[in-house]
Amino acid sequence: MHASPESESARRTYFRWRFEVELLLLIAIVASAYFFRAAELPLRGEEPTRIQIAREMVRSGDPLVPREQGELFLSRPPLQNWLIAVSCQLSGDWSAAPARLPSIIATFLTTLVVYWYSRSFLSATGSLAAAAAFATMGEMFQTGRLAETEAVFIFFVGASLLVWHGGFVYGWSELAAWITGYALMTLGALTKGPQAPVYFLSSITVYLLVTRQWRRLFTRAHLAGIAVSLLIASAWLIPFYGEVGWKGIHDVWVGDSAIRFRDWKIKEVLNHLLVFPLEVFGCTMPWSPFLLLYLNRRVRGSWREIRPQILFVSICVIPGFLSCWIPPGGVSRYFSPLYPCLVVLIGAAVDRCTQVDAPGIVAKCWNGFAYISSAVMAIAAAAVLAAPVLKSWPLASRFAEPPVVAICYAAASIGLAFLALRARQPGDASRVRLGVMAVGAFMTLTFVVVLIDVRIRRSEHTRESVAHLKELLPASETLYSFGHVDSLFAYYYEKPIVPLSWTAARANRVDDADYFCFFNEGTGRPALPFDWQEIAAVSVDRNHQEPPDTVVVVGRRTVPLHPRNSASAAASALNFARSAPSR
Repeated sequence: MHASPESESARRTYFRWRFEVELLLLIAIVASAYFFRAAELPLRGEEPTRIQIAREMVRSGDPLVPREQGELFLSRPPLQNWLIAVSCQLSGDWSAAPARLPSIIATFLTTLVVYWYSRSFLSATGSLAAAAAFATMGEMFQTGRLAETEAVFIFFVGASLLVWHGGFVYGWSELAAWITGYALMTLGALTKGPQAPVYFLSSITVYLLVTRQWRRLFTRAHLAGIAVSLLIASAWLIPFYGEVGWKGIHDVWVGDSAIRFRDWKIKEVLNHLLVFPLEVFGCTMPWSPFLLLYLNRRVRGSWREIRPQILFVSICVIPGFLSCWIPPGGVSRYFSPLYPCLVVLIGAAVDRCTQVDAPGIVAKCWNGFAYISSAVMAIAAAAVLAAPVLKSWPLASRFAEPPVVAICYAAASIGLAFLALRARQPGDASRVRLGVMAVGAFMTLTFVVVLIDVRIRRSEHTRESVAHLKELLPASETLYSFGHVDSLFAYYYEKPIVPLSWTAARANRVDDADYFCFFNEGTGRPALPFDWQEIAAVSVDRNHQEPPDTVVVVGRRTVPLHPRNSASAAASALNFARSAPSR
């Protein structure tokens, strides 16, 4: 590659980066941000769905086909479900902590990959800034701690690109670089689908064409990488095809993503073209303002010596951004697999601040960043201190912390604000590094102390409601569902829930279902052709509100199950799940 892979400095850095103080500081930030209080926030979003799929793979003994309530759930390939299943089985616990562990580890590994790649051409300070920007940007605090597919997918996609190019930069053999890149890309595809190969193949192809290295596309090493990719993918796809056929492969591979490219409306497209860049800019705060420096020609010209790396990560970012920007259904998390490449650009901008010949606009950007960051920290400290006093205000009550916590948070924020202010002068690597650490520490402190508490207070208490419901139901009775029951309810209920169709329910062909449940929106209830009594309506909303928008209604037929049908009810439950793992 044109990035001078044979340079002695790059080779020395390859062995030295693991022992740098900056890396230790980075590890401390990531550990505090993602491992601390990892299980306290209630499950939300797609988390219970992913856990339920993993749990049913263990129950059924079939890890190939994703299912929920025994029925096919061909939303995404199953790699993340496998990781959740392994984590929970090893811990002997299906709670939030082990279910979220694969995502947390993936975020940790992605941060290290960003540092490793950046260190091939940036100083330790610039590499710290790139990796800290990834770990402490707003959206990653949301994504990196959830038992959803995004964090694992971000790792495989980002690592496939950075490790492929970084391998050449550090002097790996072409065979090692191609095989590692393709293997990571394929694991990304087995996590979420075709987005991984599209990003990987388009980026490396365009890069090799632009840099006139297209002959590398026709080497034996490249063919070996393709062969490894096909081998990994076919290990799952072939037996999966044997169970679900071509339609199942189509649905699990492109079923979700295809929806984004249908029924476009001009007004929605134009609105999305305006809003999406602002959404990405906001989700990557507080670090995204450094990306604005790339609009300046003089700044771009000052990066000639690191142009190959800047060019590569830019080529990675642009196709992915366009694929999410143009379709009106695109949201920032669809672009997040390329955040590891995006933050390398941020790290390069911050690294330029440590150089005495930095263009004036770079110095002004860093100076303004330090001033604004310190001001935000001071304002946050004052707001958290004032919130308990102003608890009568609805907004203030959300942020009200116990006095001791509020005082400690405010004191820490003021101290970090002072450090950020001291680091406002560019040109000094130690001061810039101090500013980066202060901002990263403040973001971590704010999220794990204040924002998690805010979200916990707002969250619905589904676990407690389901626990109370289970006390009302006879332990020996099987619970049936009309249609698909909400995953959050099924997760906390723990025991298998036998599905019945709404067609059967409305035709009164549900003689076995003495106790049943169904998903319901609003306060109304559907008409059923038999007499029944409502036992409970369990809210499955993300946040608590009265009345809830969505509930799982649990009812009992007032005409009890005929004794002759008790054996068939027990058989149905036994066929659905022979044994359920204990929590």
